Amino acid sequence: MSEKTSTNWFEDDEMWEIMEPVMFTEARIAFTTNEVDAIKSLCHVTPHESVLDLCCGIGRHSLEFARRGHKVVGVDRTIKYLEKARKSAADEDLNIEFVLDDMRTFYRKNSFDLVLSMFTSFSYFEDHEEQILVLRNIYTSLRAGGRFIFESMGKEVLARIFTRHSWSEWPQGFMLEEREAIDNWSRMYNKWIFIERDGTVHRWDVIHWIYSGAEIRSMLESVGFSDVKIYGGLDGRAYDNEAERLVVVATK
Repeated sequence: MSEKTSTNWFEDDEMWEIMEPVMFTEARIAFTTNEVDAIKSLCHVTPHESVLDLCCGIGRHSLEFARRGHKVVGVDRTIKYLEKARKSAADEDLNIEFVLDDMRTFYRKNSFDLVLSMFTSFSYFEDHEEQILVLRNIYTSLRAGGRFIFESMGKEVLARIFTRHSWSEWPQGFMLEEREAIDNWSRMYNKWIFIERDGTVHRWDVIHWIYSGAEIRSMLESVGFSDVKIYGGLDGRAYDNEAERLVVVATK
């Protein structure tokens, strides 16, 4: 059995490429239409408003917004994901600008009506101030009255459903996960082990910040956002003991 160990997880292109079938399943891609319906309703998105899909991955939300007539820019740091997103857009003759960049450096002043941060694509950086920098970039990129929607697993939800170990089987192999809340429940340590069918083993230590509803509200307000609304799902349910996700809509 061969073994490959990766470090600096969020900058490891190989990890993202290996994990693509796990993160972007056919079911998740098919559900994108419903997610965009919910986003448009929750954020009161009007026709032809411009959209920034931050950490767009393979472009599933970018593509769906473009199909509906919106001007879309998708930003990601994984080259293979952007190549796939560009091909999908070309196949459908959709005019989407896909940009290779880091969310810590990308911004376009007063350029967008809606910014998306979906599927826990925020909170990766060890220095908490870098998360604040990302929020400042988002605020700068929005036009006055623009909205930012953030969707992740909230700290309260994680505490309720927490399991230390889990495993799953995929066509490409087996995924084993071990989790530990660290730094007084401010961050989550995840050990990911993916075993390919040929026996190749990949290991990643994935550490990211986790936020409560109150914490993310405070962060957003600190960079200038107002009218911060917190929900327990994209359907607009309350963020309470039955919440499934942490969804936040903030207005510039």
